[in-house]
Amino acid sequence: MSKPSKRARRRLAATALGVGAALAFAELAYRVVRAPDLGPTTHPAYVVRDPDLGWAYSPGARRRHRSEEFDVEVRIHSRGFRGEEWDLESDASPRVLILGDSFAFGWGVEEHETFSAHLAAEHEDWLVCNAAISGFGTDQELLVLRRLASKVRPDIVVCVFCTNDVYENATAVSYGKPKPRFLLSEGTLGPLEAPAELSFLARHSQLWRAIAKMRWERAHLRRKVSPEDEWRLTLALLEAMKASAGEAPLLIVSEGAAAGDRLAALARRRAGIRHLDLDRVPGESAVEHFAVDGHWTAAGHALVGRALSARLDEWVP
Repeated sequence: MSKPSKRARRRLAATALGVGAALAFAELAYRVVRAPDLGPTTHPAYVVRDPDLGWAYSPGARRRHRSEEFDVEVRIHSRGFRGEEWDLESDASPRVLILGDSFAFGWGVEEHETFSAHLAAEHEDWLVCNAAISGFGTDQELLVLRRLASKVRPDIVVCVFCTNDVYENATAVSYGKPKPRFLLSEGTLGPLEAPAELSFLARHSQLWRAIAKMRWERAHLRRKVSPEDEWRLTLALLEAMKASAGEAPLLIVSEGAAAGDRLAALARRRAGIRHLDLDRVPGESAVEHFAVDGHWTAAGHALVGRALSARLDEWVP
């Protein structure tokens, strides 16, 4: 085979240089135009890789989260969660540890407007630790509990459950990012698969991560749905969460009739698990959501705070 001519080599080099320049420009344009408006699941300024959880928050990060419906500050404290620092040396009692995803995190509302802030303000002698991370499923929340249990020593564990947790628990990729996954064997929670390693592009290119997220969203819509298998795994994860909570009761907070019925049944048959159905709070209307975004508004968080406070007051002397 003859060698390429000098002209062919120059054309090849020019093409490669042009493609490289175009990709570099696309990456720069994405970082300048789109990345600043990303949310608490994917924002590169404070969302970082965690080898066990898949992703976590960067301690000390501080950014604004904007959309057409809100403009709020996101502040991450030294332990890697949103809000005020936790005083784990205090004598505050009871200690309430909150687990969840973007709803519990307070997506779209200011820090002081979250239901956890309402709970802390109403009970100044309590220690309320909100350890929610946007995008997490029940499996990742279980791992957060195991990581924090010996440090926080919770008297009560609250898990804010969302229906999307059910299918997220069954996958090793969520929002385009690798995540841990538990396997279920004959109804028993089996071994844990660690998150896959990130590729070079996933580590260094924000544009590539955005493309991966879009591909995941499309694949998710085409996925083969096995709701009963997904629910069996999810309920096993919640039982494991109760076991990891030790003597502390586990309160599962949820919306939606389908999830509510299954979670209420779990609470009836499993000692130490209780359920708060936000669709059935006496004297309250439905929880308010942003019209476009879908997360709880400040008014929605206030209602959740009242409902949660009333339920916890029944247990605390």
